[in-house]
Amino acid sequence: MRRTLAAPAVLLVLAMVAAIHVSASNNFGVTIEFYRDAHKQAEMMAAAGVGWVRVDLAWSAAEPEPGRYDFLIWDRFLDSFEPVGIRTLFILDYGNRLYEDGMPPSTASGRAAFAAFAAAAARHFRGRAAWEIWNEPNLPQFWAGSPDPEAYVALARAAATAIRREDPRAWILGPSLGGGTFDFKYLDATFALGLLDIVDAVSVHPYGAAYPEAASSFYDEVRRRIAHYAPDLDIPVVVSEWGYAVEGLGREKQAEYLLRALETNRRSGIPLTIWYNWQEPITPWHSFGLLDVRGQPKPAYLALKSSELRERGDEGRRGQDTAPRRPHRPR
Repeated sequence: MRRTLAAPAVLLVLAMVAAIHVSASNNFGVTIEFYRDAHKQAEMMAAAGVGWVRVDLAWSAAEPEPGRYDFLIWDRFLDSFEPVGIRTLFILDYGNRLYEDGMPPSTASGRAAFAAFAAAAARHFRGRAAWEIWNEPNLPQFWAGSPDPEAYVALARAAATAIRREDPRAWILGPSLGGGTFDFKYLDATFALGLLDIVDAVSVHPYGAAYPEAASSFYDEVRRRIAHYAPDLDIPVVVSEWGYAVEGLGREKQAEYLLRALETNRRSGIPLTIWYNWQEPITPWHSFGLLDVRGQPKPAYLALKSSELRERGDEGRRGQDTAPRRPHRPR
């Protein structure tokens, strides 16, 4: 039996869209996972104004044997998304058991292997994807062992150099700062070690915002630090992951938070927002999705789609590409 939203829920979604006038457009994306077959839902994404997908390009899966790279599964994703105008942000992440026992690279040889993987990916997808170096390296669950800003920046430097050698116009993000609090200590450490000379945009995950508008002061603090450590560079702040679970909010409130987050980021001048996530579940993060486990739209998806349809009605189809570009870097 197909599940549908009750009429009162639909009316509530429409009321939220009317009250909070936002648009997803090409500045908005979603995080996806392989096993959900998200590439089969590209048209559903496009209908809601999703302009980007963020997905792991896992080192261990792409390099099953030393020096042999296989990107077939990611080719399939891009072949699905590109025809409907959706762009891809690849996360180059996590260890590979072939090197340093699968731990995050912390030696010259480990970094060289990761950089070779990054170069192969950039060569294969030249001009077709943007790149984020690792996911939330400030958290022990993603930087196995103990987070190490020095090791991360060294890895980012090696990977970015390799990527730009293959694709000089590549757009590269980091440090993918995550966690339930705003980890300024880690961020300051990476900036002091030269990360701002490596990346084209500073990527953050503002889960520390108890409600969407609380993220604004966080962005201001990040920008203040950028100005302090790199006063001559114009480096944007992007949100490469953010979301709110149903627990404690409810499905309709989750939809409201999505619209409020987009409006907060619009007002704060955030050029790209990636929402977490497209479809449930991800154990243990199992209620963040725009779609439920059966692939049925939740109020958050309907609110997003209604907002996009309203925007199209107001302005017609946009002919101007508003996706973020790699900023000019003074030489």
